[in-house]
Amino acid sequence: MAIQATPSPFRSDSRANRLESWTTMNDSSAGHFLLLRTADAVVVQLLKLAPDYAPRQLPPNPRMTWTHVFWSPGALRPDVAELLAVLGTTLTLFCPATLDFVLALDWYKQPVDGIASTSWPNTETGELVHLGKHRYKIDGDRQTRVGRLLMQKVAAVIQAHPLLRKADVVLDVPGHDTERVSFGSRMAATVARDFEVTRIRVKARDRFRPEAKSLDPSQRAEVLAGQFSIADDLQSQTVLIVDDVFHSGYSMGEAARAAREAGANQVFGICAVRTRRR
Repeated sequence: MAIQATPSPFRSDSRANRLESWTTMNDSSAGHFLLLRTADAVVVQLLKLAPDYAPRQLPPNPRMTWTHVFWSPGALRPDVAELLAVLGTTLTLFCPATLDFVLALDWYKQPVDGIASTSWPNTETGELVHLGKHRYKIDGDRQTRVGRLLMQKVAAVIQAHPLLRKADVVLDVPGHDTERVSFGSRMAATVARDFEVTRIRVKARDRFRPEAKSLDPSQRAEVLAGQFSIADDLQSQTVLIVDDVFHSGYSMGEAARAAREAGANQVFGICAVRTRRR
């Protein structure tokens, strides 16, 4: 008889996490238990979608280390099952408090043992971002083709996510040079068009500022503080901020702050990739 090893305790990554596993258990009171193995930041989305889930405790199971247990009346809702499927394949990022949550399709780089991090290959999604932002930057036709492939991936996640697909407004994150339309802004425009929702441009105080990736965290916070504003009324709106790469989160967090000041009720974020830096 094969001996099953006991799973190691769940260890949350300080940058991003997936839903590692989940299952349900029916009980005798016409309800069900939902057991999850994931980080707290992932669970936030479940409770936003289905606030009737109440935390519970079950006896320890030596064959699986669950991190969260909830109970809800009735059977598992289809939209909850949809959400759980998305959370298992995407990254939920630790993000600034101005955002309710942020998803990334994948990491930018794929770690390889024995190779310096500067030489790690791009993930599939990371390669599309690299080609669109950098390699094909001056080749409009190739950039458009790469952009379409990337946006098919982004659109699939938004469509499958019960909260993201109901956003009222799409915002972009202004690039470091506001005289140029950034790759991330093009992504936001495509999402707004494809999902037929209003797109609102976030205004930047400074026409040009240093690129965020060239600054250390304290410098980024200083450069971006109070940088963005939104003239439109977003009262009681659900906002989706779209960007290409998530580094520290300061830029998206500042855009979210501007959205909150404009009256937004909920602010979600989605980006193509998250860098490996902490």
